Amino acid sequence: MPAAVPLPSNRDAAIAELVDLSASMAEEGRALIERVLPADPAEYRQWEHYPEGDAIDPDTKARWFYHAHPPEERSEGEHGHFHLFLPLGAFDGLEPLAGPAKEGAAKVVHIAALCFDTDGLPTHWIATNQWVTEEYLQPAHAVIDRLDLADMSQAGEEKGIDHVGRWLTLALFACRADIEALLTDRDAALALTGPRDREAEILAQRPFAL
Repeated sequence: MPAAVPLPSNRDAAIAELVDLSASMAEEGRALIERVLPADPAEYRQWEHYPEGDAIDPDTKARWFYHAHPPEERSEGEHGHFHLFLPLGAFDGLEPLAGPAKEGAAKVVHIAALCFDTDGLPTHWIATNQWVTEEYLQPAHAVIDRLDLADMSQAGEEKGIDHVGRWLTLALFACRADIEALLTDRDAALALTGPRDREAEILAQRPFAL
């Protein structure tokens, strides 16, 4: 496994690398989502995690997976979305606001999800309620304080998926102000409902903008 590439020093550097990486993938003729999904579209299954077992960075344990809901449960023009997580271990000593209802759930804390349209382009960030991902829900300020740990640069490489983890990491860092606002909005919405309220699925959203 090659050594991890250092993270960009600032937002402008993150955007510049993100643009360069996007151009490089385009030149290869394999867009971001195409690197994740089965080569045969007929093999693609709604709800399934891609890749199977998620993509986990070997150093930070931050992770991502991609999936799609049935058409009637998607936003107009949406194909699917990437869910991004920090490991629960990054929150040692901090009691979660709510935990998974099912046994064997992954020990993760959700950061956000990034939605993509049917053309394979990112459209907006969303923050979901706790029951959606069965995460260990942590308050916004705690997640924000640990965003520097959300390096997924090598996540997916061990499963033959190149560039995706780095692209998602760069997107997260480039959009950090929006992610912080998204999480703050999530907590404000959560205060009016509850983590297990099935009527409250998406608590906040922000456009993907560089």
